[in-house]
Amino acid sequence: MRLFPTSKIILSIGSLHVTWYAVLILSGAMIAYFLSLRTLKRQGYPKTLLEDFFVPMLLIAIVGARLYYVIFEWNTLYVHDPIRIFYVWEGGLAIHGGLLAGIGFGIWYFRKKKVNGLRIMDAVFPNILVAQALGRWGNFVNQEAYGAVVDEAYYNGWPSFIKEKMLINGAYRQPTFLYESVANLIGFVLIAVVFKRYGRKKRGDLAWAYFAWYGAVRFVIESMRSDALMLGSLRIAQLVSLLFVFIGVCGLFGLWDRLFAGVWPFRREKPAVIFDLDGTLIDSRALVYASFEHSMKVLAARHEISEEEKDAFFGPPLKVSYAKYFETEEEIEQAVKEYRRFYTQHHDEYVTVFEGVHEVLTELQQQGYPMAVVSNKMKDTLQMALDRLQLSGYFSSVIGGDEVEKAKPDPQGLLKACEQLGMGHDDLIYVGDSDADIMAAKAIAAYSIAYVSDTAREPGLRALRPCSLIYDFRELGSIVKEEREWSDTTIL
Repeated sequence: MRLFPTSKIILSIGSLHVTWYAVLILSGAMIAYFLSLRTLKRQGYPKTLLEDFFVPMLLIAIVGARLYYVIFEWNTLYVHDPIRIFYVWEGGLAIHGGLLAGIGFGIWYFRKKKVNGLRIMDAVFPNILVAQALGRWGNFVNQEAYGAVVDEAYYNGWPSFIKEKMLINGAYRQPTFLYESVANLIGFVLIAVVFKRYGRKKRGDLAWAYFAWYGAVRFVIESMRSDALMLGSLRIAQLVSLLFVFIGVCGLFGLWDRLFAGVWPFRREKPAVIFDLDGTLIDSRALVYASFEHSMKVLAARHEISEEEKDAFFGPPLKVSYAKYFETEEEIEQAVKEYRRFYTQHHDEYVTVFEGVHEVLTELQQQGYPMAVVSNKMKDTLQMALDRLQLSGYFSSVIGGDEVEKAKPDPQGLLKACEQLGMGHDDLIYVGDSDADIMAAKAIAAYSIAYVSDTAREPGLRALRPCSLIYDFRELGSIVKEEREWSDTTIL
């Protein structure tokens, strides 16, 4: 085993060589991966979505990058020695080829996973600039991707290791690798930070900005290179770069959205509309309070219940609420049982449907919106309420708190409802009246609508910054008809 046997090799173990070229390219890919993973996790995607994609995509991209290079250098380097096609450590990976192969695999993979492709592109493509910036240093180590001959004086004041490496075949060369590396990092900051916050208007804009920026940068840099891939007298990379610029500019101006409106990933899907139950569809507050007071009177008669305690009781799972008053699991279970007995017996006496609910739900159903209910209530209690109030016929999925491992504010219930509806959570509206509802929606970057059925809760709801806030249930009908992204665009 030898460390740094040559300037291009980090480690040699027999005939096995670990090169700087490979390490830098893989390091860039890993950085892009973790940046993308961070964004996708914020948007509520499972970690496995990108994990299962990354390794096969990387292998396919490397093969694509190699084939692209080999095709255009076949007559020069490989026609008389084809075995060299497999000598990847010598260099010779064309970024454009890798991008095209990776994009092709991504289209197949994310479509299969029922994920919005434009949303994924926005999360991933700007980070590719970081990978490309680092990967260009692999070209530096291999003494490729260089520019025209320059005088030695050009490198006055430059770090000596760059100057030494840019002495190629007896002449100093322009460090075009460095120009592109710096330009890519600038592009990453401009797109992933500035444009993302101040300029983005629709899904796909960050990806289109990547294509436009990288295409323009590569076009300029390619004009400086003296070792470019050629097709006759044409620089292949410049032609592809112009195509990238065209794709990016047209995308930013919405041309692809209009031309391919009915095709994935440009097809606009009707959002799933998911509702909380208590305080959103039905006014059950009086029954919740009465059931709580009854259970406490039976099991803790000496405890005086304040109005603040009543408000705090409304929303969380029953076991969570009763854990504040009882120490043992047996006592908590007894309190829950007593609560549910009273709740079931007196349901019709106390509970009413909010004004406008039947009207809005009928309209949404007629227009083909998939709908569901997700509540922290037990499934049987939840279904009882929907049946007795003639609401169950509107919903294709009903998820109770006992059907998930974690209740709201965890988004498990929302994701399970989407699964039962046969769709992802990219286009999802969640309507609720509590902090837990808004937090659950934000955990998967869903479009959250806070329904203020109790004005005392309004300050807390506003503090969570829901996407919309309504005071009359009938306002929901007009919101759903809006042309917009049905996700929380503050979480990108």
